[in-house]
Amino acid sequence: MQVVKDVFNVLYVDDEENNLNSFRAALRRNYNIYTALSGEEGMDILNKYDIHVVVTDQRMPNMTGVQFLQHIPGDQDNIRIILTGFSDMESIIDAINTGKVYRYITKPWDKDELKITIDNAIETVMLRRNNKKLIHELQDHNEQLEEKVRVRTQEIEKQKEMIEAAKSQSDTLLLNILPHEIAEELKQFGKSYARKHEQVSVLFSDIKGFTSIAEQLTPVKLVTQLDEIFGAFDNIVAKYGMEKIKTIGDAYMCACGLPHADPGNAVKAVKAGLDMQHFIKEFGLGNKIQNLPVFEIRIGIHTGPLVAGVVGSKKFAYDIWGDAVNLASQMEQHSEAGKVNISGDTYALVREHFTCIHRGKIEAKSKGQVDMYFVDAEKPQAV
Repeated sequence: MQVVKDVFNVLYVDDEENNLNSFRAALRRNYNIYTALSGEEGMDILNKYDIHVVVTDQRMPNMTGVQFLQHIPGDQDNIRIILTGFSDMESIIDAINTGKVYRYITKPWDKDELKITIDNAIETVMLRRNNKKLIHELQDHNEQLEEKVRVRTQEIEKQKEMIEAAKSQSDTLLLNILPHEIAEELKQFGKSYARKHEQVSVLFSDIKGFTSIAEQLTPVKLVTQLDEIFGAFDNIVAKYGMEKIKTIGDAYMCACGLPHADPGNAVKAVKAGLDMQHFIKEFGLGNKIQNLPVFEIRIGIHTGPLVAGVVGSKKFAYDIWGDAVNLASQMEQHSEAGKVNISGDTYALVREHFTCIHRGKIEAKSKGQVDMYFVDAEKPQAV
């Protein structure tokens, strides 16, 4: 098998020549690109070259993308990514759960998203290879260390205590970034299975004019302000039994209805959004008194099916994918400062609980025209 030092090899398998050409043109400056028109050609390339990342289309004649990945020999250490449409979702989930697929990307793919995914995959495979090399080296030196270990028994006992303390700390940190059930599954089995959830409400928030605000504050003060805001959001999320997914810069993302189904997920997500806006208004009053920039946020919510699971091997992260996530992000982007903008699907689930204002439709990718509503206030509930 040929290996070129410091060059990362990416194989793309697709039965359409135009797709192969587009892939090669988009990424050839970043990686050494190999292409194949079928699973059989892809296997020939894998037998000749050290491929770091394998990307394959799902729908191909004779051999599907999942079948192709299943035929890759177990001794080949590479990361597998599959391109698919949402009609193939069940087969992709099965492939993820059997460890054959690292990530899936829906078509048509976005160049920047694809590059980020491949970069992360390369980091993962190189870390895994380095770990295997380290383990092998440790095994080679094991016999030499045994005598020293016997002499240093007391020191090892002390180290065990330190390891137990570190394990306890690690468990605590794991519970801070993963749902309890997912964390326990990961600790027990060393992996967590990706799952499809039929109804989840996804909430995105974003600070209006964050770049301008950042220019007015010192880095320390900016981080302090964000920490206070996101800390309050964490408390709100916990109050309604939601799951914090992640923060990206000034954006905050959470969801309700996973890892366990919750029939009230949409109502709870909207209540959380209103609480967040209330907190930001109170926080802004305090900043105004201190002559500090006043923060305003946009919030968007959509309810629908998605896939959730743990990604990463060096740093674990509980993440979600699917149309529901993309549409929730668009709800936030089309919202306004101080408002909670929800989709028509979410509105249908919460209209008995909140007064809402219809504000028209937007064109959403793969969804067509989608209704949007501003949440005005919570309705009084009969006792």
